[in-house]
Amino acid sequence: MSKIKKRLRSVIVVLGLLSLVVIDLWHTDRTPAVRSFFPEGVVASPGAMSVVSIVASDDADLSNPAPITVSPEYVDDPHSDMNARLNKEQIEEMVYKALNLDQSPRSIREVVQPGDWVVLKPNIVTCPDGEGIHTAYGQQSWSRGTNRGQDHWGQNTDLRVVRAVLKYLIEVDGDASRITIAEGGAEWHKLGESNTDPNQEHDGWTAHWEPFDSLSYVDIVNEFQDNEKGIIVDIVDLNYDDYVDKDGVVYPWTEHSPSGDPIPVPDPNGTGVTWFQRPEGFYVSRTLLECDKLINIPAMKTHDIPGETTIFKQYVGTYMQNAYGGGWGKGGLHVFGNDKVPNGFMDLYSYRPTDYAVVEGIWGVEGNGPQTGDDVKLNVIVAGGDPVATEAVTAQIMGFNPYDIYHLHLAAAKGFGTWDMNQIEVVGRSIQEVRRPFRKPSSWATGPMGIVRWLVNGPYEGTSIDPDYLNGEAGITPEEGDVSNGHVWEVAECNLRDDRSTLSLGGGSGVINYAFTWIKSDSQRSVYLFAKGDDELKVWLNGEILNESGKSSLIKLITLNEGWNALLVKVLNTVGESSVEVKLQDNDRNTPMGIQYLLVNTSRVVEGDKLLKPLSFKLSQNYPNPFPRTPGRKGNPTTWIYFELAQPGHVTLTVYNVIGQKVRTLVDKNLPAGVNYSVWWNGKDDLGRNVGSGIYLYRLTSNGRTLTRKMMLLR
Repeated sequence: MSKIKKRLRSVIVVLGLLSLVVIDLWHTDRTPAVRSFFPEGVVASPGAMSVVSIVASDDADLSNPAPITVSPEYVDDPHSDMNARLNKEQIEEMVYKALNLDQSPRSIREVVQPGDWVVLKPNIVTCPDGEGIHTAYGQQSWSRGTNRGQDHWGQNTDLRVVRAVLKYLIEVDGDASRITIAEGGAEWHKLGESNTDPNQEHDGWTAHWEPFDSLSYVDIVNEFQDNEKGIIVDIVDLNYDDYVDKDGVVYPWTEHSPSGDPIPVPDPNGTGVTWFQRPEGFYVSRTLLECDKLINIPAMKTHDIPGETTIFKQYVGTYMQNAYGGGWGKGGLHVFGNDKVPNGFMDLYSYRPTDYAVVEGIWGVEGNGPQTGDDVKLNVIVAGGDPVATEAVTAQIMGFNPYDIYHLHLAAAKGFGTWDMNQIEVVGRSIQEVRRPFRKPSSWATGPMGIVRWLVNGPYEGTSIDPDYLNGEAGITPEEGDVSNGHVWEVAECNLRDDRSTLSLGGGSGVINYAFTWIKSDSQRSVYLFAKGDDELKVWLNGEILNESGKSSLIKLITLNEGWNALLVKVLNTVGESSVEVKLQDNDRNTPMGIQYLLVNTSRVVEGDKLLKPLSFKLSQNYPNPFPRTPGRKGNPTTWIYFELAQPGHVTLTVYNVIGQKVRTLVDKNLPAGVNYSVWWNGKDDLGRNVGSGIYLYRLTSNGRTLTRKMMLLR
């Protein structure tokens, strides 16, 4: 059986069966272990921190430090500040430092295994101008659109960063058998192909990029292809790559009407979540299906659809447009509307997830990016093995709240990582030290995000929003399961795939529903509240009414108290479907950092005569169990272990073999009382060596108590 068919079999059959199992588990036992990364806003996993490293050009331990950004006189002309310019040697040192700072089990050295075919995926959406260039849209894209009339240096990945990562994989890691630079640029054709202007003087691979030490990708390949390790170094243009259907049939790029069906969108982490844009799936690049690891090297840009574009938006370059007709570019991802483009690139991501990310912030784009924004000089490198965490940190550096990035919610729902800063350990420079807020796009199709989880109560029959159906609605602070006027307060979540942060309240004429949440703020602050309800709404904050009757929307500057704030929304529906959406924003259109939307007020111990459910000392079964290596993929198997703590104290979580020998210490630290702690184990001992298949014990100890469970590792 061919490698492609083996991979497809594992993607479609094995993962499909796993998804069915998980869906069943999700409906029968809604425990955190089933969706460890589902973004509830309250998850904290100190035992399983995702590590993200940040390096800046002015780090004192670099051999030749340079300013992190331009001096004030060059803010409107960053290209002209020569003091902030970096050369390839400086950038190489920054990249090496960022990769070495990551000592986590998901470091790039752990990710790349002996014999791996590694794909490096930069952003080469445009290329420098020249004769015959940019025939895709009939316009010059390297220089078009920027408000300053300059070449758009921030729109593509700096080649010097790609070179440094490639060099590191050869000289420091050395495990790969082949390293391929792969991209499918939307706005240029490859030299020598049948659809390319014969007068075209260069393409994205052969062009010498002047701001990047005049390097070309061909130069980089030539520099390293005769390396001492014997590692193959080459280029694959994904626009001209073969693509594959669900039966493993391979088509050349010139075939624009494949006879087979596309590949269904996989669920590689067994979350029960599959497609976001296309239920039928996509045709997929042969290179991406066959490679063993993918290292994502995006540029740092704003974008008028997802808000910011780094790691996940990169997958637009993997869209196989040739399978959908003879046109060019990536417009096929826009056919369901611009607001569904993130759904499409998250589907594409699912076929070949990123194993490691190195975000290039040497140049970036702010404002109405990517095409019509302005270049930003920000000499930083951000790297990590959790792509969601790495993009979340990058978003904060750019002045975004990760909560507001819609596709990070989708990524977390599929188990690709976490955007919760409580789960992320930043090493190297702090976010605050390098933070440089990028000017946001004037339009932002998918953001910022509003409240996605509520306690709801209703419906009540009525044609007026004024009657009090709760006998004290203004001051109510319910919990899940409470009963008001014969109706139970239940948790309701927005349909992220279709509605983002708009909550459906059902249909019916003349019905009223209530929705409640707590807003926890780390300080007293003024924020803007945006609310809309179909067809009429009332809003209370801490018992005070915020609006008059008869309105379907509200924009109001409010004051949040430090600590807990009760928000209640009441919606009258007169006809058709009913919904509600509420957002809190600061002056820069962010959900303010330092607030959380929570359904349980953990500061309340007693409510009337009812005690809140106490925390327990609990060790759950690891998931998955048994835990095999991902079918069709090299590398170590991984499993998650979940526990709860009734009391704060010193906690150890240790793995032993069946004869009682210690294998690995997973946690050894002081932790507060809490639920949904999670730790992952990758089948290695404390020295980083792989352990064999078999039964292992994992033991949780805290405050003189011990719990032990068994798990099975299969290689």
